[in-house]
Amino acid sequence: MPELKPIHAVLILVIVAIVALYVLGVGFGATSESPRRTKPSETAQKLRERFVKPRAVTAEELDVGTGCTFTKGILSLRGAASCQVDVKASDTKVRSLSLELIPEVAAPMKVELTPRGKPSVPATFDPLKESKAVDVMEEGAGLKVTCEAPPQVASGCALRLLPQ
Repeated sequence: MPELKPIHAVLILVIVAIVALYVLGVGFGATSESPRRTKPSETAQKLRERFVKPRAVTAEELDVGTGCTFTKGILSLRGAASCQVDVKASDTKVRSLSLELIPEVAAPMKVELTPRGKPSVPATFDPLKESKAVDVMEEGAGLKVTCEAPPQVASGCALRLLPQ
């Protein structure tokens, strides 16, 4: 067998060192307890807030149908009632619509958001468990709110659509 030249020995040691470092890096860096590991949705939300900063939908851009009342940014419904809210089209690319639960009126409600722009994905929250902010594109959207409280309940349901 021919003799090993010093350059060949150095190359073999370098390859072994690279493989060892790779194995150690994967073994220690890919654990779920790693402090550097973040959720992609949280990262996307932070980037969206940092760069996009959509403005809030205004009261003039909301057209409230029959079956509910809209005063001071709060949509109120009787028990077992449904209401259609039209978010009008705008020249702004993205707007933010707040769906904020009011703790004093904690009746369950179903909220359906149907964007008009294509491609679009409708969203349904049945029941709406926590306050959310949804994006509305420039084409607008339809919002259907259904109060799931019994008809006898005097307070019904309430949902804040505009920021305070």
